[in-house]
Amino acid sequence: MNDLELKTFKAIVECIEEGSEKPSRAAIAKELGLSRTTASNYVNKLISAEILEELDSESQGRGRPGKPLTLSTSKRYAIGAFFDEHDWYLSIVNLQGQPVENLHYPIERMTIDSFIQVLIGGIKHIQKKYGAQLLPAVGIGSPGVIDRKTGTIIKAVDLGWRDIPLGRIVQNQTGFSCYILNRYRATGLGEAQHGQGQGVKDFIFIGIGTGMGSAIFIDGKLMFTTNIHTGGIGHIIVDPHGPYCSCGRKGCALPLASTDALITNVLNSLADKTLLTQTTLALQYATEKTLTLAQIMQAAQDGDVFAQQAVQTVADPMCQIIGHLITIINPKKIVLGGPMATTGTYYVDYIEKKVVNDYLTPEIPIVQGSMDVYTGARGAASLVTKRVVELTFHTPDTWHLEQ
Repeated sequence: MNDLELKTFKAIVECIEEGSEKPSRAAIAKELGLSRTTASNYVNKLISAEILEELDSESQGRGRPGKPLTLSTSKRYAIGAFFDEHDWYLSIVNLQGQPVENLHYPIERMTIDSFIQVLIGGIKHIQKKYGAQLLPAVGIGSPGVIDRKTGTIIKAVDLGWRDIPLGRIVQNQTGFSCYILNRYRATGLGEAQHGQGQGVKDFIFIGIGTGMGSAIFIDGKLMFTTNIHTGGIGHIIVDPHGPYCSCGRKGCALPLASTDALITNVLNSLADKTLLTQTTLALQYATEKTLTLAQIMQAAQDGDVFAQQAVQTVADPMCQIIGHLITIINPKKIVLGGPMATTGTYYVDYIEKKVVNDYLTPEIPIVQGSMDVYTGARGAASLVTKRVVELTFHTPDTWHLEQ
């Protein structure tokens, strides 16, 4: 396939994918400035390759009715994988991004080898089940700073990992190409297509868990800069006099505003202060000798003042970051996701009020992201479906150059 053919195939797919209505061959020819014969020939090839489907005729004014075209819903599938804390979530989607099957693979013992092999086991299971219907690639939402060109985890500070060639290992053991982004950027893609970002061209997704990341969308496109991922907000310094971060600097957001920071702060307070013995959390701690994020967030939502103060302490640095992002980018919406933001509603409600009151920003909606843990997997799968033409016709893989 030459460059012109590739561009024409991709333009037809994008015309169908991004249009508000399902176009006919004639509509595609008009939109792309092609003759009807040329457009029809290209469409026929895409139908033969099981990328497009032609639906029953619909009346389109005078003349013969045109047959609407759509992306295949049952012939070609893509795999997306998303890592969250101690689990892999894999989603198989059709070319329209609709989930066909979701799979959950917990990691019993969190080591680098287990992290990789559990993922590979899940991919191989899907390959065996779906066979030739799968596009030969997998999209992955991984923790850490990612080199898109090589698929390497350069560093995942919250896990203490460095220089893990995830893409090379997965490709060698599965035979599939790998498109890898930071897990929260993959979730941002999922929100853009299926969640709170639908229909919003300019928005920012922020994910907060044991790590942090963001996905910035400008004019409907995820912002990329170099091969190294953009949006690593966890290492923005919010307090120059704060604690040391595992990256070696003082005052990063990560040790002040992550889920680990919240749980550690609460446990230390309960261990040191006998005056807290009558709080909801203190009673749970006295019985269980530990607490979960869900318990802390539920107590805050139920009005436990101590829990609310603890949540506010980790939310304040995030308010500072969000205030600056709004000042610089002025998006239409901020979407907060990850375990911190989707466990209860107190955290997001507090941030929305404080950002408006303290940072004098426009009243931009700050909302809770999708509660579906597979949103990140669907976002990762979109990295594959977006390259359906290249993967089907076996053109050179230049994904990292095109972002």
